[in-house]
Amino acid sequence: MKLRALYLTNVRKFTGKRAAITGIGPGITVVSEANEFGKSTFFDAIHALFFEKYGSSAKPVKSLQPYAGGAVEVAAEIETDEGLFLVEKRFLSRKMARIVRLSDKTTIAQDDEAERWITTLLGAGDGPAGLLWVRQGLLGLEPENPRERTAQTETRRDLLSSVAGEIDAMTGGRRMDRVMRRVAEDLADIATKTGRKSGAWKMAFDEAEALKAALATLTDQVATLEIALADRKADEALLARLDLPDAKVRRQDAVLAAQAALEAARAHAGLVNAARQERDIAALHAESATSDFDAILLAAANLTTAERAAQATAAKAEVAETAAATLKTRLATANTADELACGALKLARLNLDAARRQMEARKARTEAAQLATRIEKAEAAQAQLDQSAALVKASLATADWLSRTEAAAGDVVRHEAALQAQSTTLKIHYSGQMRIALNGIPVPDNLPVLLDGEVGLDVPGIGQMTIRAQPQTANGSEQLAKAKQSRDGLLSKTGADTIGTARLQAGQRADAARQADLAKAVLETFAPDGIAALRTSKAEAELAAAEAHDDQMPSLADLFAQVTELISQQEQSAGSVRDLAAEHASAHVDAVTSRAAAAAAAQALEQAAATAGPSETRDTRRVDLMRAQAMTAETELTAETALAKVSAVAPDLATVAAELKRAEDATTAAAGQRTQVAIRLAECSAQIRSLAGNGIEERRDEVRGQLEAALANDARFEKKHAALTRLQAALETERTAAQETYFGPVQQELKPLLSILHSDAALGFDSDSLLPTSLTRGLSAETLDDLSGGTREQIAILTRLAFARLFARQGRHLPIVLDDALVYSDDDRIIKMFTALTRVAQDQQIIVFSCRQLAFQDLGGARPGVEISLA
Repeated sequence: MKLRALYLTNVRKFTGKRAAITGIGPGITVVSEANEFGKSTFFDAIHALFFEKYGSSAKPVKSLQPYAGGAVEVAAEIETDEGLFLVEKRFLSRKMARIVRLSDKTTIAQDDEAERWITTLLGAGDGPAGLLWVRQGLLGLEPENPRERTAQTETRRDLLSSVAGEIDAMTGGRRMDRVMRRVAEDLADIATKTGRKSGAWKMAFDEAEALKAALATLTDQVATLEIALADRKADEALLARLDLPDAKVRRQDAVLAAQAALEAARAHAGLVNAARQERDIAALHAESATSDFDAILLAAANLTTAERAAQATAAKAEVAETAAATLKTRLATANTADELACGALKLARLNLDAARRQMEARKARTEAAQLATRIEKAEAAQAQLDQSAALVKASLATADWLSRTEAAAGDVVRHEAALQAQSTTLKIHYSGQMRIALNGIPVPDNLPVLLDGEVGLDVPGIGQMTIRAQPQTANGSEQLAKAKQSRDGLLSKTGADTIGTARLQAGQRADAARQADLAKAVLETFAPDGIAALRTSKAEAELAAAEAHDDQMPSLADLFAQVTELISQQEQSAGSVRDLAAEHASAHVDAVTSRAAAAAAAQALEQAAATAGPSETRDTRRVDLMRAQAMTAETELTAETALAKVSAVAPDLATVAAELKRAEDATTAAAGQRTQVAIRLAECSAQIRSLAGNGIEERRDEVRGQLEAALANDARFEKKHAALTRLQAALETERTAAQETYFGPVQQELKPLLSILHSDAALGFDSDSLLPTSLTRGLSAETLDDLSGGTREQIAILTRLAFARLFARQGRHLPIVLDDALVYSDDDRIIKMFTALTRVAQDQQIIVFSCRQLAFQDLGGARPGVEISLA
């Protein structure tokens, strides 16, 4: 179907009028008019014509009725494969619907039959139009109304299923959805979305867990009963053994024997202690004798070492003192040379400082002369500034005053010209000496004179001439008088009598202002900080120049070179002094250290000699000490042997004491154990009576059987969940694979259109809404919500173009209608969208309503006008 013409009668703003669009082309048709012209009215009327029943009074129909009321009529000429037809409807009043075949003007269907004809032409519902017709302001792909959104989804599903063919038989369409929903419902009955058990499965699982807990409790109770029976038997046997008479006698004899053994061990321990004391005393004597002998040997060795050290340190001290004396003489010579170098350097620096001060004084003298010149020029500029500023201040002839005065003078001239144009003018050119008088006043030569009403002219030699002139208007004279008063008032402010004088006064004031500005600039140049600052600087320069003279001075470079050379020489002499002073200090320290070491060695020699004793008794003392050491060592050995003999046969006192404690503890423990066993035996018997009376073994066996049944039930649900989960995964895999083919046709139509905007772009589709949800460009994927309004708008229109192509594949050629679309597209993108529209329009009708007359000039296509006439 293609639209060829549209007719609206008494629709909204076209009250009592007929609006027509004819000449709609088979490709692109652009209706470009200003805002509020009625473009959206045509769009809504087309929708009502094809998708609202002629008898309807719904809101979309009522919205078409103008304020004045009356019937609403909408008609369209359409072209189908069977020819041209006129589809018309009248709503709200004298309702009707009619289909007219234009080839022979025959009405082929009316009212309800006409509605069925339209439904057959378009298909059930308004899904296709909702996909292809874009209302003003609709940015996305789906309407807000849930009913319309569901209808359009079903239309897309029918369209894609039809194009995809047998894929919809199971894996791609409604049957797949039903199976997927059934699997999801079955899974939801027994498990949550995260796989946790719920419903009947949770009940079976909880029952099994409860039975497990009950069985565990009963099993523990049976085990407790068995243990209690075994414990009772063991306690009865133990109690019998503890009560045997022989066991009591054996424990008493063991305690007595252990007590006797402990007394004997304690007596033998006294003998061992006495032998140990004898051994320790002998060891002390032996150690003292050894120490005395070692001391005399050490004293002899120390005496020999001290003699050698005293000789060596005395010789070293003598050498160090000689070296220190030599370095002291060299240091005195170096100090003398350094003092001479310092004196020469000081004198040279004094000469250099004097030369520098003289240079500064001469520079200050020159600067003082320059400052005097600047002061003179600054004072002259100050005088000029004061004089010009006084003139400017005294004069009232400002530029603003002159401008207002000239404006007032201009007003006078304009009012005079206006008055002159309204009045009679007399102008006389005299050729002789005679003059004509006007009201007794001679008329000037060659100057116009205004005549007001009836006037009399005295003509010499002729008589009096009366002239009746047009009287001057009171308003014009009054305005002229006011203008003159304003001009004269402004002139009087400065004492000027004419505009020329006023201009002269203003010029003089402007010249004075310029002279003041120039003087101020000169003053700022020569005295930026003021004349007083210049005078202060001049006084300081004159003071600094007091020492200046014109005597010849040595060269500063020569003086500086001399000072530099003397500094080098002084640094060398000072370095020599430092080096020799360091060497002398080191030598002096060595001499003092050596002398101290010699004194210490002599003192050590004296101490070693005193420790070693007189030389004549040293050998005798060494032999006596050696003999005493041997005797004490033999005594110590004898005492050690005696201690070893006594210790070898001594019983272990700790062991004997432990044996006694063990025998006593065994007797006490036996008595305590018998009491504990008796108590435990009574408790065990009570527990056995309690457990055996409840039939816990029979109850355990019963619960075990119930648990086996519950586990089997839980296992069945486990297998069912695994099977449904596996089936769901397999169905998802199959549907994902099928959807690649399912969305293949629309992707195939979209690809060339999308490449016009983005060369490397692709759209991702949602399996539920069957609409694009993401845009991939390069390696970056973005959801449609993250895109700009312009990009979403462009994708929405391109998708509709692709769906239109799919409808065309089925033989359902529906026009694409866009009402003020592409409002968010920039200049570059809108041209590319025009290219996409032109590409599709080669075999698809596209009708564009737009208020953007300039922007849509580049779209091309047919440009029919809107004809409005009386209904």
